[in-house]
Amino acid sequence: MDIAKEEDACKAKGKDAHAMFDPTVYENVKVVLEGAAYDLDASGRAFIGGRQDLLDLAAMSRTYRLRLFRSAAAPLPEAELVLSAGTEDLAAEILELKDRKPGCRLLLTVTCRVTEPDRDCRRIEAVLRELWGAEPAITQTLSLVFGREEEGFLDRIEIDFRRSFDENVIQDLPGLLDHIAETLVRLDANS
Repeated sequence: MDIAKEEDACKAKGKDAHAMFDPTVYENVKVVLEGAAYDLDASGRAFIGGRQDLLDLAAMSRTYRLRLFRSAAAPLPEAELVLSAGTEDLAAEILELKDRKPGCRLLLTVTCRVTEPDRDCRRIEAVLRELWGAEPAITQTLSLVFGREEEGFLDRIEIDFRRSFDENVIQDLPGLLDHIAETLVRLDANS
């Protein structure tokens, strides 16, 4: 499409062809999430251990990963919060599709060590249900490194909120990060 046709198409929709595009739901949520995470880091309640902002050109999706630790000196427990927006969400928003409500997804993964799986996993489940309630799906997956059994099992815990979020979640993000920090504290105390 040439520039003149693009300008005519924008004018027909009542838009300025030279106006900047609005950020997506994903971008707005990511900016607030990142700011709240750095506030948490500055407070010393959790430490940012890494972050990635990824654009998958094959799938046309966006993913933001934020890793948090309880202590700058100890690698576990660790939390990774993943914010993602798929092709459908991004396209619905950019193309302003009326029949689709754009949003993004949040998935929290927490990793810690357990030595007695039957006891420890039940205790972890109880702690997480107390903190996060009944709504999110919680899945614990254990792994063991052969030859290093004395280190115990690695427990990878997924907390899936099972729904799409839009900008209405923005005011809740600092509280979400406080919950993550409390989760790290409680799991650290149980290890």
